[in-house]
Amino acid sequence: MKRKLLIAVPLLLIVAVAAWFFRPKHETLGEAYVGERTATLWSSVAQVREPLDTLHYGDRVDVVARRNDSIKVRTATGELGWVEGRYLMDTALWQRSTKLLKQVLPMPIEARGRTKVATNLRVEPGRSQARLYQFGRGVPVEIVGRAVADWAQVTDEKESSNEPQGAKKEDWFLIRGLATRPPGDSTARAAETTTTAPGDQTLPIAGWVIARFIELDLPDAVRDGAASANIRPIAWFELNRISDPAGDRTQYLVAAARGSEGQPCDFTTLRVYTWNLKKERYETAFIENDLCGQLPIRVGKSPKGDPEFRFQEMDGNKEERVYRLMQTVVRRIHAGPESAKKTGRAGARKPTAK
Repeated sequence: MKRKLLIAVPLLLIVAVAAWFFRPKHETLGEAYVGERTATLWSSVAQVREPLDTLHYGDRVDVVARRNDSIKVRTATGELGWVEGRYLMDTALWQRSTKLLKQVLPMPIEARGRTKVATNLRVEPGRSQARLYQFGRGVPVEIVGRAVADWAQVTDEKESSNEPQGAKKEDWFLIRGLATRPPGDSTARAAETTTTAPGDQTLPIAGWVIARFIELDLPDAVRDGAASANIRPIAWFELNRISDPAGDRTQYLVAAARGSEGQPCDFTTLRVYTWNLKKERYETAFIENDLCGQLPIRVGKSPKGDPEFRFQEMDGNKEERVYRLMQTVVRRIHAGPESAKKTGRAGARKPTAK
């Protein structure tokens, strides 16, 4: 009996040590997050391989190994597979994107638009900055800010031949939108998706995009007025609505610029378009030129309920300008005894009757 114990105990110890040594190891090289709408999890990096699963934007994974441009990861469910490295964000970049989103969420909307082409979302303005996501064509976005960056050639930013690629500086928009996560999809849908599909989950996302890759959703009155004045809209707002026998009409404020991109001022001119009940058409009721305005423009109401808008100048003493629309007259509001000053009115300038 003693001899059996003397043999069994060492054998049990050997088995225990071997089991510990050959146990499944979960050491990781760090964590990462999926930075694309979808990313395929592959069985290997060989030419003949099988898709194991589809990961979606924001999914957290553990990095297990690296081989050239491919990364072996472990998903939240414990599944192991290979993903293209360009589809993943490291923790530091993910945290920057999260911080940026928190800053952008409370910011007022300056304009709305849609992507003209597949558009990269970056953490800072500039083509060489880290990419956070890529929107497909026709994706709606909300514009909350503007900046200027040097133009630079990069491999992941394609433009058609008629774009001003030789420009030294270009405009960027700070936007917020939605990253879609299609539940149950085993393969990615086309990149040119224009809407989310039934059942899609969405996550809010924010970042910087090239301004000319966004087509603003301008109302007809604003579009026609800007075209006739040869100005480039940057932001637009609904000031109020007035009753008309044919239906309520919206009156608009537009902030715009002239000339090429890359100007230091966010906008240099203002227009207010009001509805003429008698002539049944929109007219340019107010023009303010030679500005150096800074976004955001904030729209509100006066104590009497009249529409007001305000913004800060970028040059000089960075004074805040406040304007008020009273019927079809816009006045600049000053502090002090003389509380309102008529600043400008255009006659019967009309964008185009609609």
